[in-house]
Amino acid sequence: MALTNTSSWIGDGSDQSVLKSSSSEDGVSTISFSSAKKGTPFNIRLDAMNDFVQMKSFFFEIQATNTSDSSLVVGLVSKNGFLHGWKTKGYFYNGNITNGSAGLILGFGSPIKSGDTIGVYLHRESGPCRVIFYHNHRCLGDGFSLAVINDVLYPCLHLSGKATVKFPMPARDNFPTIFQREEVVHDHVNDPYSGKWVIEQALKGPDPHELFLPSNSKFIITIAKIDKTPSNGNMQQYQLHIKICNSFRTSFRTEGKIDSRDKIETFGPCMCTLMLPSPECAMIEGFIQSAIKSDNGVCMECFRTITKGEGEKLVLSGPTAEIKCTRYVEVFEPVESIS
Repeated sequence: MALTNTSSWIGDGSDQSVLKSSSSEDGVSTISFSSAKKGTPFNIRLDAMNDFVQMKSFFFEIQATNTSDSSLVVGLVSKNGFLHGWKTKGYFYNGNITNGSAGLILGFGSPIKSGDTIGVYLHRESGPCRVIFYHNHRCLGDGFSLAVINDVLYPCLHLSGKATVKFPMPARDNFPTIFQREEVVHDHVNDPYSGKWVIEQALKGPDPHELFLPSNSKFIITIAKIDKTPSNGNMQQYQLHIKICNSFRTSFRTEGKIDSRDKIETFGPCMCTLMLPSPECAMIEGFIQSAIKSDNGVCMECFRTITKGEGEKLVLSGPTAEIKCTRYVEVFEPVESIS
């Protein structure tokens, strides 16, 4: 049963900011708002003293219908925490977990874009107060796990730029049933390689020997398909990012088959940060750099093939280099305080 939509949205009082809100018969509010200038956020919150915000626990969603060229943040705020601009302090998500002014967990999700639906579940049934976030109906898990909070908390939006969103009035008894972080769903047929992978084994040499990988470190590979791939048979292009101590970035494309493996060729610049690596990472970084960097398109040691096997295993191979990886599922500890 949907709650009665007797609410409106109010702004933080910032000069020259714009807020317009209207409600349809089906209980969906359409909210158009903009900050006075980009870089200085405008905050709005639900202004309601009805049975919704008075509930001990509640769940709501924001549908981002138009957020082009803007930065949208979704979360919860108390009356006392609702202030001008960066002074607002609450429990927010924008791809990161933030208190409204500082990033507290980076890479928790992905930036909010037009067409996305963001869910926020305030769970105060027993134990700590939990704020759980959902991005396009995928549970990201607890962003916040706090001591008991008795304050009334309001849905709040924090914006730099301009946006239009929809706020469907929540149903009283329609709470999420999944609270733990869910893995990303991958398109195993059309895009088997994109995502995050952790290096499990590195082999070097024409007579391969295993390189030492420190047990207390995780070396992460991120592969992202490039949407604007030239139309050329089955060729696909990908961005490749490898994090050891330094970060390495390049691109590769698939170019036919070698047996069951995709033949690949790196292209474009190979970029690398310039921090001094720890001694145990220096050998791995040299190995990675030689396996992805080409000279005028010629690379004797570069990775030549990529394949994904059973059990979510990824293998990048070349004449003198091979790495074996498994899918990486990130685990985040929730924030316990915003002060």
